[in-house]
Amino acid sequence: MTDPNSIDAQLPVFQTLSSDLRLEIMKYILRQGGVNLKQIAKQMGLSMSTLSPHIAKLEKCGLIRIADVPASHGIQKCCYPNTEQIVIDFTRGGPGHSRVYQAEVPVGSYSDFEVTPTCGLATESAFLGRLDEPRQFAHPDRRKALILWFTTGYVEYLLPNFIPRNNVIDSLSLTFEISSEAPRYNNNWPSDIEFSLNGTLLGRWTCPGDFGGRPGTFNPGWWYDFLNQYGLLKKLTVDRTGCYLDGDRLSDITVRDLALDDQSVLKLRFSVPPGMPNSKGLTLYGQGFGDYNQDIRMMIEYSPKGSGTE
Repeated sequence: MTDPNSIDAQLPVFQTLSSDLRLEIMKYILRQGGVNLKQIAKQMGLSMSTLSPHIAKLEKCGLIRIADVPASHGIQKCCYPNTEQIVIDFTRGGPGHSRVYQAEVPVGSYSDFEVTPTCGLATESAFLGRLDEPRQFAHPDRRKALILWFTTGYVEYLLPNFIPRNNVIDSLSLTFEISSEAPRYNNNWPSDIEFSLNGTLLGRWTCPGDFGGRPGTFNPGWWYDFLNQYGLLKKLTVDRTGCYLDGDRLSDITVRDLALDDQSVLKLRFSVPPGMPNSKGLTLYGQGFGDYNQDIRMMIEYSPKGSGTE
């Protein structure tokens, strides 16, 4: 498997951003968070025919994604950033250095839960069982759920750990789309959300809101427009130096503290404890909902035991 942070893997990105114009287009899309093609063309002083090939190259190398969004006069194409930073490690791939294992875990594939209303689950075609009944989280079809939400409590996932034998985990990264949970939606609805691994608290983050007001890019057609629509894409990483959320330090917990190796069971928990200053729930968006067409993505970097990296 190709290391996504290797120089070879990032070469198309370098080539795309070697154009000053495409670099400015990318910066503008990042500043806006999401913007339609006509606005980009106007901002850059370009015709649509001149802009289109530049947008196509940014999309092809994965820097942006393009989605059809309802507008007052039909459908418009909007560009959204897929990343805010590019990380290159020149040491990757040599003897004794980390190798990579990746997997994607559906949001409905939790192994344990304890939740309070408002709460619920939905598949690509309908709500799963009755809303605001915690017992529905034990539904036999819960693995088909593409979105879930609750006010207080937790959901816990058993993450796959299939790194080769006699290796240790150097870092574990998880990328997921998440928001708070308000009745209907509320863009200003801060919620204190905790992340734990194997019973150890990795850190706490305050999500700013439960977002709506426009359709989520990938929501199915039946999803009601008065409900929450999309979340924020967050990256949680624990490595040899600490635990981070989008590069900002959450805690001093390291993989050494967790003693993770090829035999470790990995239990990831998202929780909103009751009694917190902002116990206002969480929503997890999976593939087919929200603004990012993905489930919980996991990347493990590992190296042989005794290599000096553990």
